[in-house]
Amino acid sequence: MNNLTLLYAEDDAQTRENYTFVLQQYFKEVYTAKDGMEALELYKEKNPDILLLDINMPKLSGLDVAKEIRRNDEESAIVMLTAHSEQQKLLQAVNLQLEAYLIKPIDIQQFKEVLQKLIKRLANADIIYLANGFTWNAHTSTLYHENNFIKLTKKETLLIQTLIAHKEDYLLRDFLIIEIWHDEIPDASHDNKLTQLIYRLNNKLIQITQDDTPLIENRYASGYKIRT
Repeated sequence: MNNLTLLYAEDDAQTRENYTFVLQQYFKEVYTAKDGMEALELYKEKNPDILLLDINMPKLSGLDVAKEIRRNDEESAIVMLTAHSEQQKLLQAVNLQLEAYLIKPIDIQQFKEVLQKLIKRLANADIIYLANGFTWNAHTSTLYHENNFIKLTKKETLLIQTLIAHKEDYLLRDFLIIEIWHDEIPDASHDNKLTQLIYRLNNKLIQITQDDTPLIENRYASGYKIRT
């Protein structure tokens, strides 16, 4: 089971129930909507990774939902469901960056192949490869070494998140302090707290790999950077 979520919008209750059962085998969470307006509200609330939209729904069509989403979101994957008689409507979708469209009644094998392809692409997109055999799952904010989960403290997680968000750059100490201790007013003690945090984390990871090269490197006058 992956950590991806999906929103499925279909106005026919029996069809929605049948395919929701299939979808739950593939996704951590499946959110369902009976019309376009409900789908849009759920999208804003849940921010799913994938949207499976019937093109013809009450209140808002699947196309209208996709158009609204694409105003500010070019990342979420959208798959459109359409009947043969509605294929002409897809001409309106040329700028909506659809991942795929499926003709109803849906061929279950094709349905599964599209899902598996999307899951593989999105799951891999979340994985960031670091030095010394470490990987970071950006979706779950978790660190692994050769597929073994590494338990991190809250501050260690924030440190890695910040360094990966700017992984091409060296980050100054003041910037890291503000990001990691965002809920505190920085004072002189935080400089030492940052030193100790990085020292302990590097040592923890060195003990795992038996490689003396630290994952977080320090360049004088430039700051800190995570090795990828």
